[in-house]
Amino acid sequence: MANMKWPFSIDFDCEDKMSRFSGTRTFILLLRSLAERAHSRLNGGVDEWNDKHLAPLELEAAEQLFDWKGGDIYVSRAPGRLDVMGGIADYSGSLVLQLPLRQACHVALQRQASAPGEGEPMLRIVSLGARDGQRACRFEMPMRLLGTTEQPLDLQAARALLTRDPATSWAAYVVGVVLVLAHEAPESSPLAGGAGLAVLIESDVPEGRGVSSSAAVEVAAMSALAAAFGATRLASDGAALALACQRAENRVVGAPCGVMDQMASALGREGALMALLCQPCQFQGTVEVPEHVSLIGISSGERHSVSGSDYGAVRTGAFMGLKLVQQACECRGQPQPRCLAQVSPEAWDAGLGAVCPAELSGAEFLRAHGEHLDDVTGVDPLETYAVRMPAEHAVREHGRVCEFARLLAAGPSEDQLERLGELMLASHASYGACGLGSPGTDRLVELVREERRRVARRGQRQVLHGAKITGGGSGGTVCVLASGGEEGVIAAGRVADLYRMERLGRGMESDFGAGIGNGVGGAPLTGKEQDGAAAPPTQCSILPEEARPGAAFLGSSNGALEFGVVRLRLPRAPSARRG
Repeated sequence: MANMKWPFSIDFDCEDKMSRFSGTRTFILLLRSLAERAHSRLNGGVDEWNDKHLAPLELEAAEQLFDWKGGDIYVSRAPGRLDVMGGIADYSGSLVLQLPLRQACHVALQRQASAPGEGEPMLRIVSLGARDGQRACRFEMPMRLLGTTEQPLDLQAARALLTRDPATSWAAYVVGVVLVLAHEAPESSPLAGGAGLAVLIESDVPEGRGVSSSAAVEVAAMSALAAAFGATRLASDGAALALACQRAENRVVGAPCGVMDQMASALGREGALMALLCQPCQFQGTVEVPEHVSLIGISSGERHSVSGSDYGAVRTGAFMGLKLVQQACECRGQPQPRCLAQVSPEAWDAGLGAVCPAELSGAEFLRAHGEHLDDVTGVDPLETYAVRMPAEHAVREHGRVCEFARLLAAGPSEDQLERLGELMLASHASYGACGLGSPGTDRLVELVREERRRVARRGQRQVLHGAKITGGGSGGTVCVLASGGEEGVIAAGRVADLYRMERLGRGMESDFGAGIGNGVGGAPLTGKEQDGAAAPPTQCSILPEEARPGAAFLGSSNGALEFGVVRLRLPRAPSARRG
C-alpha cells in the first residue's frame, strides 16, 4: 500500500487497519476511487468506474457527497453481532453473551462549511446498497431543522419528522445519534459553528436478520461524530457510546431495544463472547470461545425487526410482570427486585410466578397497578398482553446464561458440549412460549435435532449439540452450537442445505452463513480470502442477504472501540467547490 498514490494522506495506523479489519481496505479504496473520479471531473474528464456493486445513482450520490478539496474525512467501523445467549432478556437485567461478527458497517463523515452562494448548511447522508427498491440511497435536510447548540430538536419531535417517509426513515439511525450527541455533549455539539455534515454509510451486516445491522450503523456513526467533534468521553468509553446509541434507537427510531447490541458492536473482541450484565450496563469482560467449540449462524430468511409488535408486546408484558412481582414482594415484606433477572427460579417457583397471570388486559393493569416500569414502551389499554411467560423467560434465561458462561470456561468434555446445547434448546423453547418464534427458525432448530437423531441411530459421535433463535426473535438467525473442526461445519452445512432445499421447494429463499471454531483453518465452506488477507480461524459468520445460499463469510472481529477512527487528511483549497 505504501507505493500507491493517494488523493489524501494515510498513515501507518490506517494501513494497519486496512490489513486487519474486514472490509476496511475495500471501503477506503472506494473513497480513493470517489476522490479520483471527482478530481478527474474537475479537470474535464471522468475516470472509468469499475465497481460493479454500485448502482449509477449511488455512485453519483457518493461522489458528490464530500468536498474533496477541503475538510478531513473520519472513517469508523462497527460490527454486527451474533446473539449466543441472553437475547431479549437484556432489558430484564440478564447476563448476555454476544459474538461480534466479521461483517461490519463503515462510516465516512466530513464536516462541511457552506461557501458563499452555496446556501445553508445541510446534513447529507448516502447509504450504499439500497437495492430493494423501497429505500432511497440519499437523504438530506437543513441543519437548522435539528435546532441549535442551546436547544437541539426534541428527540420525540425528531422521531415524528424522520419516520413519516418510509423511503428515508433509515436516516433516523444517523440523525438520531447526531441529536443525542447534541443533547448530551453540548460542548461537542454537531450543531455548533454553522457547519454541515456529510455521511457515507456502507455495511455488509445483513438487514432484518437479527444480527444488529442497526446497532452497527449507530455505533459507527457515533464513533465518527465523537472523533470529528472532540467528544473525548464517547470516543474512549465504549459503554457510554453504546448507551448513547441505544437512546437514539429508543427515542428517535422508536425501537424498544436493550443495550446489548450496541455494547457488542462497541466493545466486542475477536474470538470471544462479550459478557454484559444488563443491570443496567455492567461490562463483565469477555469469555473466550475455546478451540473445541464452533458457533454457527444460519439465517432463516425471515425478516426480523425489534420495532415489530411481537417484540414490543413481549417486552411490555415482562415489565408488567416485574411490577406485579415487586408489589407482591412489598406485601410480603421481602426486598423488591429491580429487574426480573434478580428473581431466582426458586423464588419464582415458590410463589412469585403465581402473581403473574397468563394474560392481562392493558386497561385492567392500568386500573389496578398504574403504569409499568419501562420508559420506552407503554401499556395500551385496548391490548391484552401475555405476562407470565415473558416474565418467566427473563427469570430463567439469566440462570441459563450464567451456567452457559461457566461451562464454556471449563475444560472440554462431551458432557460440557451436550449441556451447553441443552441450555440453548431450552432458551429457544422459551422464546416460542413467549410468542417470539417463527416457522423458519423453528424448522432450523428441528433440523438440528433431526441431524442429532440420525447420528445417534448410527452410533456416531455427536457434533451438533444445540441451537436457538437469536436477538429479538420472530425470524432472523439461528445460532448453532457444534464441535470444533471440520465435522461440525459439515454437519451444519447439511442442516443449511436441507433447509434451503425445503424453502426453494416452496418457492422461498434463505441465506446461509457458517463459522468455524479456533484452530480449524481451511475447513470446507471457507475457501475465500477477504480484502487480500486470509481469513483467520474464527467463531462465526453470517451471509449477507444478497449472497447466494451455500457461500460463507468467516469470522468474528473487534468492536468499534478497538478500531478507533481513521482520519483521512485532504489537501485544503478553500476556493474549490463540491461535485
